[in-house]
Amino acid sequence: MLGLKLLGIHAIISLVQFLFMPAFFGIWQDNIIYQWVIGLLFIALFWLVIYADVSSRGSEDFRRGAFEYTKGFLAGIIASIPLLVIYFAGLIYGYSDVSINWFVTFLRIWLVPYTIVFSSFDDMILWIMPVTILMFPIVTGLSYMDGKRKRLRVNAVIEKAKALRIEKSKVSSQKNNK
Repeated sequence: MLGLKLLGIHAIISLVQFLFMPAFFGIWQDNIIYQWVIGLLFIALFWLVIYADVSSRGSEDFRRGAFEYTKGFLAGIIASIPLLVIYFAGLIYGYSDVSINWFVTFLRIWLVPYTIVFSSFDDMILWIMPVTILMFPIVTGLSYMDGKRKRLRVNAVIEKAKALRIEKSKVSSQKNNK
């Protein structure tokens, strides 16, 4: 279920970034530094949204006692399977000067956060795409595992607050007894 949710989140982020891409990249077409800064911001925003969602899921699973270390990795793999199938279909279809490889075109749209990387290294795109696709399960797995750390930190703060509240109630009751 988490894998399908990640696929949906990825689709939404890609669609939003695809719609905003002309506004950010079109203004400064000649400024490579600006394009790389915006491109890296697109990538950072993408991974930030994925991290926030998956780590909170890991935190909730840990709180409920349903945390499994492999869950985030498996969810990322499930979300990446359709992209890998499309990638291999694109390889089989191949490139020619006359026709457009619609599989690679779809992947370029789906992987729009990496537009600056794809456009800068267009001649190596068939090598870069699988790397970006396979990074997804790794990052989702690490993000899910970070959810445990976040939950332990929250639990420590809660315990500290309880201890302070108990301490304050003891001091308060001693003052009332005097």
